[in-house]
Amino acid sequence: MNRTDRNEQRIAQILQAALQCFLVKGFHQTSMRDIAQAAGVSLGNLYNHFPGKEAIILAVAVAESEELAPLMQQLASADGDRAQVLVFLRDFHALCRQPEWAMLAVEVLAESARNPAVAEAFAENRRRLQQALADALQRVAQRERRRPVLAPAMQAQVLLDAIESDALRRGLGEAEGADDASLDLGLLALLLGARA
Repeated sequence: MNRTDRNEQRIAQILQAALQCFLVKGFHQTSMRDIAQAAGVSLGNLYNHFPGKEAIILAVAVAESEELAPLMQQLASADGDRAQVLVFLRDFHALCRQPEWAMLAVEVLAESARNPAVAEAFAENRRRLQQALADALQRVAQRERRRPVLAPAMQAQVLLDAIESDALRRGLGEAEGADDASLDLGLLALLLGARA
């Protein structure tokens, strides 16, 4: 393994350890020392890779962007097929429902309220995702030769908000014992004019 590969592996190891620390202790309660210990690296080595926690959370935004890329590619290749857009909605809902994703979303939202750089990094991910969904919904409407109930950008925003809100409630335990199908994505898409 060459030096670049080891460096990338070490960065991934640090990011994973940081995420675990953020999930357990919260962003502000986690120290750089906590992250170094969890990653099994010296504090100096940690600072060689990341000058502080802000740099780590910004790297998490990049990782989120990379995790969303296949979903956005899925939308781009849907070619106006509403069934494929619904598959995206289900896949995105499944991703957001992961407890770690929901808990990290709370930490990111809290830090975004305090830190404009963090807010912008994650907002850019959301803008790209929303635009990709809006474009896909527009292609669905064009393919079906119909006029959407809402503008595609608004449809995309409402769909993503509904999915993220449901996932966040479930991730934080508010919906324990609730039926897994409580958010009927097909019905939601139908109501927004992107029939399931």
